[in-house]
Amino acid sequence: MKHPLKNSSKTYRLETLVISNPDTSYCKEKNYVRIAEVYHLGNEKDHFKYHVLVVDFIFSDDDNAMGKFLKQISYLFDELELTVDQEGNIVEVNNLNFLRLRWMKIAARLSETHRGEVIDNYFSQISGVLEDESRLIDFLGGYHMFGLLFNGLLQSFDTRRKRESSDGFTEIMTPVKEGEKITLTLTPENLDPTEIDHFRGLFVFKGDHYEEGFIEIKKNSTHLKHSLLWIG
Repeated sequence: MKHPLKNSSKTYRLETLVISNPDTSYCKEKNYVRIAEVYHLGNEKDHFKYHVLVVDFIFSDDDNAMGKFLKQISYLFDELELTVDQEGNIVEVNNLNFLRLRWMKIAARLSETHRGEVIDNYFSQISGVLEDESRLIDFLGGYHMFGLLFNGLLQSFDTRRKRESSDGFTEIMTPVKEGEKITLTLTPENLDPTEIDHFRGLFVFKGDHYEEGFIEIKKNSTHLKHSLLWIG
């Protein structure tokens, strides 16, 4: 199988659903949807170059002040130039200086109308991430960002394998092949010492296309569902 994102361009719908206090009367749901266009810019040695352009954001709570604030911050990462290895892991952010300059402008504008400790924490966290490329790569590779696109799973393989999750447990990946379709299921091992109560996932490939991804995580009082769908 070729690299599933290697065609000239693909469009994906990425969604994160956050359910707070599930199974209680205080249950709240928020969802964040992004439409991302992924352009393959070519190869460099054994690495792939991609341009990721987020062309639409839909936030369920963008009618309140905090929702609008978070949406503005999200625009910081709506244009990325990435170097990715054979497995689909981000190894370099090629437009890092562009992101740093853009953040300076966004932060200056937002600081005029937003105040408080929570806002200051957001600012310092983002500034810190942008100052350290390895932290930025880890951040962008999270399932809430672009971890369903660039996840180290973009090459076919025929055997069950394991990898360490950033949350401290082991992800076990099992491929099932039916004709051109490969379904990769993810199950956890060693959840006990972590904060994760439940984890499962799947990725669906058909021929050279990466068509669908889904990750479900339950921890503390939060239920997270991350999904990806190829739409063109």
